[in-house]
Amino acid sequence: MTENAVEKARKVAEAAAAKLAEAEAAEDARLAQIAAERAERAREYDRDLLSRWTEIAAEARDSEGYEPLEYDPNTMPFLEGLIRFAAAREKRRIVVQAAQNAESSLEIPVSQRTVPVGDRFYSVDVAAELTRIVEAEASRRVAEFSEAFEAKRNRAIDGEA
Repeated sequence: MTENAVEKARKVAEAAAAKLAEAEAAEDARLAQIAAERAERAREYDRDLLSRWTEIAAEARDSEGYEPLEYDPNTMPFLEGLIRFAAAREKRRIVVQAAQNAESSLEIPVSQRTVPVGDRFYSVDVAAELTRIVEAEASRRVAEFSEAFEAKRNRAIDGEA
């Protein structure tokens, strides 16, 4: 290559490098703008979540048809009830955790935070819950039997049997 050709190639390369730098700067500015917009939307979302987290948590819980879990010997839907109960608690945990994260993201001082924190236990010990149901139903039946048994005894004692 001649000296003139090298000089031309160098000028073309410098022009291309300048265009590349300009394009990269424009792309960086575009990405920074997108990031700023996303950050603002995240702050807005977090503010909204914090203002309504109890309502959202209740909706999440109620989406499973949440009701206090009680054994009904007539219909016995207790397993479905247990599944709904467990799912509802877990859904509420997710909302509470998101609200805690929102408070943290918004840098709300710990002394001003309103979302409960701590070691609140959300998961359901299915075996323990089933044990509670079985024991409660057994106690109910035992009490019923005991009353009938005692009544029979009293009738016998009273000479009515």
